[in-house]
Amino acid sequence: MTFARQYEQALTIQATSGQDNLPLPQYFAGDFYELLDSAAYQLPTVLSGGCIDISMPCSLRFTPMDCRMLLYTKEGTGTLEIHGNSHVLQPGSLLYLNCLDFPFTFHAFNLPWRFVCFWLGGNYFTVCESLVPFKTFTIARLEDYSPILRDLNRLLAGSGSAVLSNKLRDASLLTSIMTELFITAYDLKNETVKCAPYLHELKRWLDNRFMEPFRLDDLEERYHMSKYRICHEFSTVFGTPPLKYLNKKRLEAATSLLFTTDKKIHEIALTVGYESTNHFINLFKKEYGTTPQAYREAHQT
Repeated sequence: MTFARQYEQALTIQATSGQDNLPLPQYFAGDFYELLDSAAYQLPTVLSGGCIDISMPCSLRFTPMDCRMLLYTKEGTGTLEIHGNSHVLQPGSLLYLNCLDFPFTFHAFNLPWRFVCFWLGGNYFTVCESLVPFKTFTIARLEDYSPILRDLNRLLAGSGSAVLSNKLRDASLLTSIMTELFITAYDLKNETVKCAPYLHELKRWLDNRFMEPFRLDDLEERYHMSKYRICHEFSTVFGTPPLKYLNKKRLEAATSLLFTTDKKIHEIALTVGYESTNHFINLFKKEYGTTPQAYREAHQT
């Protein structure tokens, strides 16, 4: 049975205010992707997906399906009802759901409810779920510049045709999304390395205020120890020195802005914390192998 047929059989749409002009079930699946027999289900695979806009009160009731789903709420609010409980899906939240074992229902709550949704197949997801305390679903709150958002936008910009390069690209993006999602959702850490409280404080500062001016000399004044010791201890715990970590956060934010805004390159550089556009471009080329503008054009066509 094709996934399109499985989806249509699993979904029942129920209006909550007596409407009789609700979309057909296929609308809520997005675009159905062509599968490549040599890669289907051996790689993490997109079965269907796209941007969905629900503008009238309704409920989407699903019987179990052999797939997983990712749902990122952009605007409005929905709820997931499963196991007899209701869970709010607010703007900025990402839901990952194993659709195999239990029926579930989505309710459009605060309209319009706009979300990005992908239905997924492949043995890879079973392996991921076995590595963490996963139970049916997880909901994570994403920061504005989360690399997950960047990768979701790249998935949206991709093609659903049955070409190996497309399937490998999708598999790479899904692997990246799942890695970041489970690290975020389950707060996975290396418990074998002891971490001084000031290092956690510094990392939080770099995570949340990376766009502000930063100097290693300022760390010496703040923590009353040499910057060389700070860099060494930060690298031991987090695997990279503070300045390199800071640049990584800034460049991740920049790629998100390249996909989600029409800002010019110099505006993006200033937004993420670089006063020099040339310095930003050079760091970007070193990290991604191309200029920011070429990167934007390559991933939006």
